[in-house]
Amino acid sequence: MIKKLFAFALVSLLAFTLTACSTNTAKGPVNISLTLWDEVQAPIIQKNIDRFNTLNEGKIKATIELVPWSNYWQKLDASLGSAASADVMWMNVYLPKYVDGKVVKALDEFIKKDKLDLTQYVTARVDAFKYKNQQYSLPKGLDAVFVAYNKEIFDKYSVEYPKEGWSWDDMRAAATKLRDAIAAKSGKEYPIAMELDGQPSYINFIQQNGSAYLSADGKTTNIGDAKAIDAIQQVVNLMSDKLMAPYTVLSETKGTDMFVSGQAGIVFIGSWKASVLNESSLGKAGKIGLVQMPKMASSNTSVLGGLGYAMSANTKNPNEAWALIKFLTSEESETFEAKNGIDFPANIKAQAEYVKSFPNISGQVIANATLTGFPYPSNGNFEWTTFVDDAITLALSGKAPVAETLKAGAVKAQEVLDKLNK
Repeated sequence: MIKKLFAFALVSLLAFTLTACSTNTAKGPVNISLTLWDEVQAPIIQKNIDRFNTLNEGKIKATIELVPWSNYWQKLDASLGSAASADVMWMNVYLPKYVDGKVVKALDEFIKKDKLDLTQYVTARVDAFKYKNQQYSLPKGLDAVFVAYNKEIFDKYSVEYPKEGWSWDDMRAAATKLRDAIAAKSGKEYPIAMELDGQPSYINFIQQNGSAYLSADGKTTNIGDAKAIDAIQQVVNLMSDKLMAPYTVLSETKGTDMFVSGQAGIVFIGSWKASVLNESSLGKAGKIGLVQMPKMASSNTSVLGGLGYAMSANTKNPNEAWALIKFLTSEESETFEAKNGIDFPANIKAQAEYVKSFPNISGQVIANATLTGFPYPSNGNFEWTTFVDDAITLALSGKAPVAETLKAGAVKAQEVLDKLNK
């Protein structure tokens, strides 16, 4: 009887084991998601994802969720305190907010376990993703701002190209010649265009004029001081003097789109748009020149930002999410991105490929812009920046006095900053 019971138990256990194995096999690979906002970069990153999925076939399957920039942060905000976010997400200078909101998970345990060498990345970008002595993201890339100019327009109106080491006075002089020559020939082009967003335009100008959008300690905004006011006033003057496209035009059409369509001689532009320049008809015709930003009173320094990959604090598959982060920030993956010109890699060994990735424009100019860059000014909070950016936007519109508007915006922003830093 005992032998029969033992035999029955053994058969039952074997059947259970086989069933369990069959069930696990039926589940297939672990599905994880990556959310990002850039439709230009997405196709190249998808190819890296495809390679990751091939290497992990049957074990992990990653997919991309593309969320437009206009909705990205709102969607992430909605995930605060919930499990709604993707397993892996793009992160930038707003990291502290999402750490404090328990949206992202520290990576230190994974880094230590795998003995990942962080010196393979640019130190400044590694440090940018540290918060409260923990590492919350691995760096993907760097970005910087520079100037692109349309050789065709400069040639058409017999104006000399911008040169390295130029100043705002030089830029105004060139733009004045363009304006007058365009008017004389009844042309429709604008001498200068720019994006109205802070990173490719006014955050740089304020810093270049000796002030700061936000102090280094993250506690004070200086947009109400004399140097910041002067920087914004100079941009307003460019518009009123018809050296730059008017606010009404720039608010309806992106400066980059105007430039690549031949409507502007000069554009302030970020490295994240480099592939757009390279692949444009102007670029392919060899008609786009690049140069560092012109120097204002203090410098021509460029705001230096960059993206990283962070892990959701609520992911059910942290090991698989980590595998994806480590893969996407590897030398191989960032080299592939660099070859396709979608980002200046934070992985040091991959950087040489970036410069070579643009046959139609000078990648070296973009690389050089990162050498004198300053960190994107942020303390991870959105509320104070709303007051600052709204004030600057209103000032640029010409609908309100620059000094009065910026000082009022600074006061409101500072109230928020003071509360944050109590």
